[in-house]
Amino acid sequence: MKIIEMKCQPDRVNITWQDGHRSEYHATWLLDNDPQHRDQRTGQRLIDIADLPENLAIEGGCYSADGIVQLSWSDLRSTAFPSDWLFEHCPCSEHAEPAQVQLWEASTPGVLKRFSYAGVLESSATRLEWLETIATLGIAFLSGVPTTKGKVLEVAALIGWVRETNYGRVFDVRAVSDPNNLAYTGLSLGLHTDNPYRDPVPGLQTLHCLHSGEGGGVSLFADGFSVAETLRSQDPQTVNTLAATPVRFEFADATSYLWAERPIILQSESGHVEAVHYNSRSIAPLRLPLGKIPEFYRAYRVFAQLLRDGRHVASTPLAEGELVVFDNRRVLHGRTAFSSADARWLQGCYLDQDGLRSQIAVLKRHGLH
Repeated sequence: MKIIEMKCQPDRVNITWQDGHRSEYHATWLLDNDPQHRDQRTGQRLIDIADLPENLAIEGGCYSADGIVQLSWSDLRSTAFPSDWLFEHCPCSEHAEPAQVQLWEASTPGVLKRFSYAGVLESSATRLEWLETIATLGIAFLSGVPTTKGKVLEVAALIGWVRETNYGRVFDVRAVSDPNNLAYTGLSLGLHTDNPYRDPVPGLQTLHCLHSGEGGGVSLFADGFSVAETLRSQDPQTVNTLAATPVRFEFADATSYLWAERPIILQSESGHVEAVHYNSRSIAPLRLPLGKIPEFYRAYRVFAQLLRDGRHVASTPLAEGELVVFDNRRVLHGRTAFSSADARWLQGCYLDQDGLRSQIAVLKRHGLH
């Protein structure tokens, strides 16, 4: 972006850009981000803040036609910044990277979007579209994935890094004779997020259908962020109650005992919904003062009833060779009951969300959009 005007003061630099936007950079911020303070190969910083003088002042500056901003300082040092870098890192709220989230309901067109596994492997552009769908909608499907045991790990490697848990790197979702989790039965499972008793909660989950069975076992999904925003529009106090109340979740079997406390709705300081933690199977007895019990249970019930509202619940059978990836801190999932004798078999694994963001950024770095 071309600079139209630049004004220097001892404690700041003001720049007017070609598009009319005005940016203001503090002197300490500029000195802290001097390109000379970064290793040329890795881009990592070579200093920390304690290495910088406290009261340096900007004495002057200029910018050149080739897009370099040159600043001189009171201790005779000089710094040079590419103007494109300064524009990209403008600290104003207008240039803050927006959260790429698209809320959805069951009737939202394209919400259960399916991609070809072969297409994702053959085309980087298709792979990027698939990954960005996971990031924006919180869920995306692949079809035509070979139904070989462990294939889910190969698909997961296209997204990021697998998180190993007490269930292993890969877990089998099918009915067994001695289950340690109701997921390993033929019972229906209400909408939930996985592992709220774990710290940290897994960010993404994959489920790959190896055998669809003879009937039942239809998968259910709901956008927890959309449900929370619907609730906020109807009853803001209920959202505040769920966000302010720590809930203990627990899981125990012969080899593990896991627990964590977190609110059902996690909000940022500005009120933005950052995560949903909902699992009626693993919620532990509440540890709340008697006076807070009625209000929490009222809010809890209202949220649970919304999760049964058909507007929010999208359903789909997973056919053999289909694989779904979803944001486990946003999208709730469940299933209808199935016969434990029909051999319905899914394989799954958990991943961290930073891998998804990394893969998207790397593909975009290569010029894809």
